[in-house]
Amino acid sequence: MTKQELRNLWLKYAEEHKDILEGKAKENIEKYRKGNCKLSFKDKNGNPVVGKKVKRNQTSHDFNYGANIFMLDEFENEEYNVRYREEFKKHFNLATVPFYWDGLEPEEGKPRYDKDSPKVYRRPAPDRCVEYCNENGVLPKLHCLVYDKFIPEWLPLNDMEAMEKLYEKRFAEISERYAGKMYEIEVINELCCEWEWKFKSAISSKRDIIEWSFDLARKYFKDDVLVINEANPVKAIAERGYRNSYFMMLDAALAKGVRIDKIGIQHHAFTGANIDTDEQYQKALVTPNPHHFNPKSIFEALDKFAEFGKPLEITEITVPTFGETEEDELLQADLLDLIYTCFFGHPAVENVVYWNIPEGYAHITKIPGRIWNENRCKGGLFRHDMTPKKSAERMYEMFNKRWHTDLELTTDENGCIEFRGFYGDYKAEIDGKVSNFSIHKK
Repeated sequence: MTKQELRNLWLKYAEEHKDILEGKAKENIEKYRKGNCKLSFKDKNGNPVVGKKVKRNQTSHDFNYGANIFMLDEFENEEYNVRYREEFKKHFNLATVPFYWDGLEPEEGKPRYDKDSPKVYRRPAPDRCVEYCNENGVLPKLHCLVYDKFIPEWLPLNDMEAMEKLYEKRFAEISERYAGKMYEIEVINELCCEWEWKFKSAISSKRDIIEWSFDLARKYFKDDVLVINEANPVKAIAERGYRNSYFMMLDAALAKGVRIDKIGIQHHAFTGANIDTDEQYQKALVTPNPHHFNPKSIFEALDKFAEFGKPLEITEITVPTFGETEEDELLQADLLDLIYTCFFGHPAVENVVYWNIPEGYAHITKIPGRIWNENRCKGGLFRHDMTPKKSAERMYEMFNKRWHTDLELTTDENGCIEFRGFYGDYKAEIDGKVSNFSIHKK
């Protein structure tokens, strides 16, 4: 298959549903991501400043777009560490901070909160991540409190009562350091995948695990935004509609009064992750999932989840690259553009998070008989040396140029300028003097 044929195949649904991308999504962006603003300029005597040029530049977005920050100071090459720190704050305003229990407390009673804690690969200490975020205008989010798959071996796995007490101790310790300091708290992760986990505790068998997890989280994180997160429901919604397990799980939990503040949705296209031979990979290339990059499927899924009346978050995103050429990078960038236009173009979506940034440092499952290597997807936005791929450049363009408001206007006879701009913070400059202002929804 030629590169052009591959491109046509993976962008097939975007072409078929161009009306959604060019119509509905763009109309929604204009309607829901922008607000009207009128500024009045007067001199020191209170007279309108007429016929003056005003430079008006957006300095931040209310919409948050991020990535996981799992490789912060994790490279052996110090030059890559410096690049990572610079590129992260340039490309993102939100960071997913790892709180996986096995990485946070590999040895009982010795949690790794402090920034100078012993290293664990892809698990930088939370204090290190939060410090970086606070210093660079990036919002940190906690991922996650209950993920009964990545838990330490020292736990009494089969003792329900002991596990409940240890989980509560974990919640209490984390809240003491981070409650009120995070953008949001992911409470429970990938529960619909629990049936296939080989390593887990008695907690996973709880019938009321969602109620229990959120009640415990609300006890210790009283004023934080609490999020539920699940793996790739767009495909399942497209195929099963309301009978999708995540939708029904949410429906039941909310009907019972569980206080879920935000619904998390993953969107990984892990093409090649579970494949061991070139022949299998080539077959996967020519049989793309019909829903991952399908605007119709994406909007239908988001519409259904929006019926719960909760904000939505795209918590984890992976877009594969199918080679090393410039054409391969361009296809990844175009696929990224497609789904981000859908997400930004849906009014219920509050923020988006890409997953792995650099190539070669993604998750690998090391279980006999199970092949899982996310590096085979080539889903990074940056190359192995932290130089940006076309996808990173495209993401920067989207949020700093396309979905960004920078104008030069002239004051009218009343000393005013009017415009419609993306929600966020701004600065206005007139005659060398700068004023700060904001446009926020509601």
